[in-house]
Amino acid sequence: FWIKYIRYLENHSITGARSVFQRACCYHLPRKPNIHLLWAAFEEKQGEVEEARRILKTFEDYVPGLVMVRLRRVSLERRLGNMDMAEALLTEAIRDNEGMPISSFYSVKLARQVLKVQKNLAKARKILLEALEKDPDNAKLYANLLEMEFSADVRQNEGNTMSSFDRALTSGLPLETKIIFSQRRVEFLEDFGSSINSLLMCYEEHQKLLNQQMMRKRLLENGADDTDDKRLRLEDAAMGGGSVAMATTGITPLMATDTSTAGTYNYNTWYQQNYGYQNTWNYNQYYQQT
Repeated sequence: FWIKYIRYLENHSITGARSVFQRACCYHLPRKPNIHLLWAAFEEKQGEVEEARRILKTFEDYVPGLVMVRLRRVSLERRLGNMDMAEALLTEAIRDNEGMPISSFYSVKLARQVLKVQKNLAKARKILLEALEKDPDNAKLYANLLEMEFSADVRQNEGNTMSSFDRALTSGLPLETKIIFSQRRVEFLEDFGSSINSLLMCYEEHQKLLNQQMMRKRLLENGADDTDDKRLRLEDAAMGGGSVAMATTGITPLMATDTSTAGTYNYNTWYQQNYGYQNTWNYNQYYQQT
């Protein structure tokens, strides 16, 4: 009701629309984020940026912890050209939420802003690496780091890109996730790598991961009937890189892959497609419903 009424008034009387916003937000709906965000956007549209800033900060102080409100404050400062303030707001959010998944979310937001707006790849990389130190098993951080590294000149940045792959593959991520990163590493070397030795070595390592996955699957299927010695033999075979058909993993053999479909290497996209991870961050889960 309030929003429809305001939209109607906005076409006839700016003063009237502002009065309704004030009445709705200050008296009737003091904890509803959507209408406060609309009020701030309305004031910014009218050129009242200080009032827009005040509305967002006041509401965040009253109902703390809403991701969308913090992001709206950041975007307001960015539009005004206050990049230091935008960065400070994200840095504060990272610090205030340390130890929680949302901290990594804010780290990605900050890194992307630094990369895309400030054009500072080294600083953006440092932000994500610091986030990985605190959240080392977060696959989304590795995916964003790879996407960021790949955005640079691949000829000059091959070393950093490969380091990002290696960091993911030596982490505590699940085997299935490592296989996806390993597959993309081979595809990257196929398309842009400068060393055939690196390509062959990474291909062999990928085969070992696939073998491990196959052996685990076999153990789970026949675990009740397997002796300990048989299980050890299977595990040794997997670690030794024994031949296992790649088709059993549901992944196309990489040495025969048509990498022309790799596109722009949107790692968030392939992470969702291959690992079944939908809605990369889903910050609505942090968006308090009131």
